[in-house]
Amino acid sequence: MKKGYCDVCGKKTSYTVKKNQITEFKGYEVNVIEEVGVCDLCSSNVYIPELESQNFKRLYGKYRKLAGLISPDELIEFRKRYDISQRELTAILKLGKMTINRYERGAVPSKSNSDYLKLIMNNSEVFKNSLNEAFKKERITQKTYDKVLGKINSSLEDPFKKATISSLTHEADEYNGYRTFDIERLLNLISYIADRVDLHKTSLNKYLWYIDFQSFKINVRSVTGLRYIKHQFGPVIEGKKYEEILNYFDEKFYKEEFEDGDFLKTTVKSKKNYDLSLFKKEELEVIDSVISTFKSKKSNEISELSHKEEGWASSNPGDMISYEYAEKIKIPF
Repeated sequence: MKKGYCDVCGKKTSYTVKKNQITEFKGYEVNVIEEVGVCDLCSSNVYIPELESQNFKRLYGKYRKLAGLISPDELIEFRKRYDISQRELTAILKLGKMTINRYERGAVPSKSNSDYLKLIMNNSEVFKNSLNEAFKKERITQKTYDKVLGKINSSLEDPFKKATISSLTHEADEYNGYRTFDIERLLNLISYIADRVDLHKTSLNKYLWYIDFQSFKINVRSVTGLRYIKHQFGPVIEGKKYEEILNYFDEKFYKEEFEDGDFLKTTVKSKKNYDLSLFKKEELEVIDSVISTFKSKKSNEISELSHKEEGWASSNPGDMISYEYAEKIKIPF
């Protein structure tokens, strides 16, 4: 029997969890459920920290999506990409001392701060300018400057890589699973898949699509931030950018081509240097479940399965497939 302290009764009492619907928050129609503890003796509300924490998480999560605000996960992932601490990022961006800490713990940022952070995260040149200013004003050390500058320059040095990343990067919305595209996550994910299965170029799109959509179904967020379009042979990365990814990015994997009758086929081989720390435990569970389900299937079998999914079947050729269809994924991973 669960108990909580009732202020009215002046003691710990058993309580019942009741559900209410919050329809509006800060001008947005959120329609989220809150769970409230109600004293079994006097019917007064009982403060239950665990319930309140989950209530705020649901409410703020929905509000962030509707308002297009940056999420705690996006900030944490950005810091990981550049290997910087909260203190270092705060100094580079000249924000309040505890701003990044609060945002990563769940505080909702203002629209202006959110837009500024998104600009920094999606534009390496803007971030580089902020880094140079922070170093000039002695807000960061030489060590921090050199570390971050090296990572920024490596992402800017190849114009083909830069153009590919730019073409795949969009505001977080229903078409990228509410995650801004993350090239590091994608490259490490492909390397991991290729290490676990006999990965062909034709099956790569399906693995990624199912992983992203299943993650959205379970965790309400995609893994890579990719957008997918309806293609004759199943969902593919928008603009067929998997070609550029396989051609220009060779840090984590490489491709091998071979002739199969009249066709030239491409397999993807892992360099086995992937970093799984980029992914959360629940994301890895989704990734492994999709790999386990498909590893014994051929590319054409996976393609046929994707044709039965409503997301593909209900979309017009060439149209982007909304992640809202993730709820109707048929395969029981």
